[in-house]
Amino acid sequence: MNYLNSTEPMKLFEKECKGRLYVDKSMLIEKISDKVGSAGQYICITRPRRFGKTINANMLAAYFTKGCDSTELFNGLKIHDSSVYGEKQNQYNVIHIDFSVQPDFCECYRDYISNIIENLKEDLAEVYPSVADRDYTQISRMFRDTGDTFIFILDEWDSVFYEKFVGEDDRIQFLKWLKGLLKDKPYVELAYMTGILPIAKYSSGSELNMFDEYNFMNDNVFDQYFGFSEEEVHRLCEKYGSVSFTELKEWYDGYYFYNGDSLFNPLSVNRALDRGLCLNYWTETGPMNEIADCIENDPRTKKHTCKIETA
Repeated sequence: MNYLNSTEPMKLFEKECKGRLYVDKSMLIEKISDKVGSAGQYICITRPRRFGKTINANMLAAYFTKGCDSTELFNGLKIHDSSVYGEKQNQYNVIHIDFSVQPDFCECYRDYISNIIENLKEDLAEVYPSVADRDYTQISRMFRDTGDTFIFILDEWDSVFYEKFVGEDDRIQFLKWLKGLLKDKPYVELAYMTGILPIAKYSSGSELNMFDEYNFMNDNVFDQYFGFSEEEVHRLCEKYGSVSFTELKEWYDGYYFYNGDSLFNPLSVNRALDRGLCLNYWTETGPMNEIADCIENDPRTKKHTCKIETA
């Protein structure tokens, strides 16, 4: 399977759990479970790179999908002690798409989106023979004709906008495609989407206005599940001791939760503890202008500050 009930998210999340520097964020499942099948089923989480978006997307897909039994994987995590644990585990058809993945020799937007659509059609035709022989021009109609419902986990949805082959008209078409796939569709039990920049950066219209967006500046609901708190960093330092908390705080205490508490970039903390040396790890993974764009595109930023790690 390409996207439907794939076992890949569980395998990737399992690898993270086995890592010695893994920090348990599984209580996010409790928050998201409450949104499944409700009027608040459209959720968009936007954060800069390396704040745990993909790990959490894989975790959610592994928990909800019918495609595997993830009981053993979650037995040792915090969510296991929650009153909601098990209620919705492995009971849903999950469509998990990492939009940063492109086909080989992708030269234009049509190559990119056609690959995604064909993969979806292939999955649906395999699982639902009743739609296999029809020639669909709208993937949403194919989903509808299955007579089933789905959870959509869409990771890095805006990654294609950073590609040189994507023009302004392509962006508009992509937004319209997402709208047609997700908005007001009875087959959508949950649409959980992640990206780097706020939706307003790309869409000034109504294409994605069904989403409740939780970004770097306004999130007081899910913020504890993206990035490391001081307490979490303290525990890592006590356990591994290769770098002191004081040194980590001096280097990487450059972000804040919604309530003003210190927020640490997981990539920087993990690499510093793994190597025993503090360096500018985050700024080596890509361009830094997304932080400025994030601030520029949020009207509340005058109330907040955000530092970028420096040596």
